[in-house]
Amino acid sequence: MPKWDNPMEQLKKGAAKEPRDIPTEILVRGVGWIPYVGKQFKKAVDAIRGASEDSRLKFCQDAVIERLQVHEDDIDNILDRLDEPELTRLIALAVERIFFLANERKIKRFAAVITNAVTAERTEQELEDAASFIRALDELSEDDLRVLKVFYHYQKDYVTEGHAMPHSIFFDGNRMTTLQEGIRTLGMQIDDVDSRCNRLVGYGLLLPLERPQHYGDINYHYFRMTLFGKRLITLLINEADESTEFRPRR
Repeated sequence: MPKWDNPMEQLKKGAAKEPRDIPTEILVRGVGWIPYVGKQFKKAVDAIRGASEDSRLKFCQDAVIERLQVHEDDIDNILDRLDEPELTRLIALAVERIFFLANERKIKRFAAVITNAVTAERTEQELEDAASFIRALDELSEDDLRVLKVFYHYQKDYVTEGHAMPHSIFFDGNRMTTLQEGIRTLGMQIDDVDSRCNRLVGYGLLLPLERPQHYGDINYHYFRMTLFGKRLITLLINEADESTEFRPRR
């Protein structure tokens, strides 16, 4: 690369000159990076507003239509619900996330949430929960969801609608030990797992548990799945044909 096109060479040349005041120095040094950084920002903007957004929107639309075809017997009610402002806001949220480069896997999950919301009568709270699902699915990583699927696999029978769930039931017998063994199969460091669990707590999908006195290793942190987390994974299984398998990292 010629020296006049190399930003590092420009920085070295600038360092050999008489020192400037700090604001001027920052400005002068920054100018050399404009062609390089600016090109990448333009590429990102073009990706958001370019032709690819049309293909992503079509992918979402087709995914919703594919799932709705299963419910053709209820088509009139579905069409009425599609006109409801809450559904419009939910679809608008999904479109917004698609514009900001959600990949096809995430778009398929958005479509599952929309389909689930429109195929049955929903309360205002359930529609707000659907919007929360879309935000979470957009912002959580695949590893975050793999961790949540481990909790679903081991705790789905203890997290039940309309029943009390004292923390003690998650420690009964070897339940927590079995869960931890499942988590270890993910191939993640325990610190990474704890970080992802706390991230899932922030979305209301897990809850932290206090360690019973004299129970287990004091270095472990304990969590359980919430009803909200169970509803999300159940929705993905039913509407997006999502696998609950949690494979080790490659």
